[in-house]
Parts: sequence; structure tokens; C-alpha cells
Amino acid sequence: MIQSVKTQAAVRWPRASWPAAALVAVALVLAGCAAPMPEADTSAVAEAAFEVRTEHLQALDTWRLVARLGLSSGEEYWSAQLSWRVLEGEHVLDLSGPMGRGGGRLTLSDNGQALLVTRSGERFQAHDPDALVAYVLGESIPVSGMTYWVRGLLHPEASHQLDVDAEGRPLRIQQSGWRIEYSEFEEVDGVPMPVAMVLERDDIELRARIGRWQLGNP
Repeated sequence: MIQSVKTQAAVRWPRASWPAAALVAVALVLAGCAAPMPEADTSAVAEAAFEVRTEHLQALDTWRLVARLGLSSGEEYWSAQLSWRVLEGEHVLDLSGPMGRGGGRLTLSDNGQALLVTRSGERFQAHDPDALVAYVLGESIPVSGMTYWVRGLLHPEASHQLDVDAEGRPLRIQQSGWRIEYSEFEEVDGVPMPVAMVLERDDIELRARIGRWQLGNP
């Protein structure tokens, strides 16, 4: 159940109108200039490398990223800036830009509670972050899955299909109706972290270009 803390109705911000040149510019920024990813490797060595990477990242309860997002749904398109920080398991996501309908902060607590505070000061809370974001922003963003997928991990409570390369880096993940493809990685403290990814489901496409990663405390 989604609850408005102020008992106010959900606000739907006006949808932004993007000229064609701006859309092309955003697409180029999100696409980057990545080299082609290698072929999938089904060997036991590659699977073991993925598991080692997973165990290492799951042991880190503090991390941060800054990214640019592009969301297309049907004939509409939005972009946004995302700052995502995790401290001892608590997630705080700050979203700004047209896709954020003016922006806001989403907090995911250890007890499963999700709280979204808009830039205008309205507060909404629920136990389902995906439903909360869809209700307030009017767009389907798989927050619960992205807490894992953005790091190149599998959601532990959902069935999956997975392709990895010889180094154990994820190439493709299919979970919860979403298809996630990774096209670029960079080494962060010796760990390959995604910097370019695309999430697709039905007619929704979400692109993420991560400009900065931080693992552990600074």
C-alpha cells in the first residue's frame, strides 16, 4: 500500500518536450565509445569468476555511483541525473532532471520501507519501491532489481538467465521480466564495475551511463 505522508494526492509533473537534436546528444552520451564486449563463456572457470566477484561486492555495504539515465517509453523520452549512495545497507537515490519530474529523493531502509520525497516536499512511502516510483513519477523503473543489476549482480530472490565472459563479468541478465545488457566496464579497486548498461522490458528502455563509482568508504 502506498501512503502519502502529507495525505496529498500524487503529483504528476508535465512531460518534457525534447527536440530531436537534444535526443541525439543524450543518446550519444549514454552510448559512449565502448569496444565490443566479448562472447559469452559457459565454462566452469568463468562461472566461478562471476561467483567470486559476486561475493566480494555483496560483502560491501557501502558504495556510491553517479550516473546519467535515459528512459524511453513508447514515443516519449526523458533523461535524468542520478546520485546513488549506500551506507551500511541503506540506499539513498537522488534523482534530478525532466525524467524526475523536478527530482526527488528515494530512501530504501533495511526494514524494507521505501520513502520518496519530491522536490516540492511531498512524502510518499510503501514497502514496494517499484510501485512507489511508478505511482509518484508515472514511470516503471525497476528499483528493487537495480539495487543488484547496477552492480552486475543477480537478484537473489528471482529466477534468472545469465551470460558471462571469461573474466566472470556479466554480459546479459534476464530477471523479473527485464533484460539487462552490459556493454562497458572499468576497474574500480580491482573489481570490474559496469559503466554502460541497457534495461529493456516490453516497450520500455532504460539506459544508464555511470560516470563515477566508489566502493567502500572514501
